[in-house]
Amino acid sequence: MPSPVLYDFGPVSLHWYGFLISLSIAISYLIGQKLFRRYQLPGQLFFDLVFYLIIFGLFGGRLWHVFSELSYYAERPLDILKIWQGGLAIHGTIVAGIIVLYFYYRRHRQALKDITWLLLLDIFSPLIVLGQAIGRFGNYFNQELYGRPTDLPWGIPIDLAHRLPGWENFSYFHPIFLYESLWCLVIFFILMSCHRRRSPNSYQPTNLPTYQPGSIFFSYLILYSLGRFLIGFLRIDPQVGLLGLRLDQWVSVIFILVGIIYFVRVLYCRRK
Repeated sequence: MPSPVLYDFGPVSLHWYGFLISLSIAISYLIGQKLFRRYQLPGQLFFDLVFYLIIFGLFGGRLWHVFSELSYYAERPLDILKIWQGGLAIHGTIVAGIIVLYFYYRRHRQALKDITWLLLLDIFSPLIVLGQAIGRFGNYFNQELYGRPTDLPWGIPIDLAHRLPGWENFSYFHPIFLYESLWCLVIFFILMSCHRRRSPNSYQPTNLPTYQPGSIFFSYLILYSLGRFLIGFLRIDPQVGLLGLRLDQWVSVIFILVGIIYFVRVLYCRRK
């Protein structure tokens, strides 16, 4: 069985979850620097942006997770601070990131030349999805984010102590973390391919929908949300729901609709 602790230093332990989150940030940072140079944007602004995105992204992700499992944390308020045990909701991170990028763009509009803030969303989209692909393996070591019982060859064993109430008699479960990680990796390569095909000067609106500022971000929003919606049918962790769908599935539906509206609007403007 996996251990959540990567290395024990005595009074301080290095957890796999924190290590993988840190690793994902470091790799994404290097890729983000290259994208900023590709679009001829100031490197110092990227460093500042990363700092704010990490702080508010972690805060937004944790806040969303706590509210999605409010009944649990209402009884254990101190557990809210135990972020090393897992519990970051990507939807909260996405919303927080959008807000940070928007207000940062408004404050530094002159330094960012003539670009729109949608290009910033395009740049950070492959970075966040790569972070998801790497960070999801932290859920494996914490023995969380597993799905319904399965007898498939790739089913993962879960310790009795980590099995959710009502599922104690089952030993092997769907590795939801792996499904989502692989899907995020596919999305990452798709988004990076879009960046490579786009001219460095294509931050200005064009007649091609796929080159429009924001097209990469909204592609990410649609693709990731589609996978998250489908994977949601395998999840067994408790969460608020409505009409047979979990909260995260409803949010995924909303994100998909927002992405579709964006592309419909782009196509409509192109025809005018």
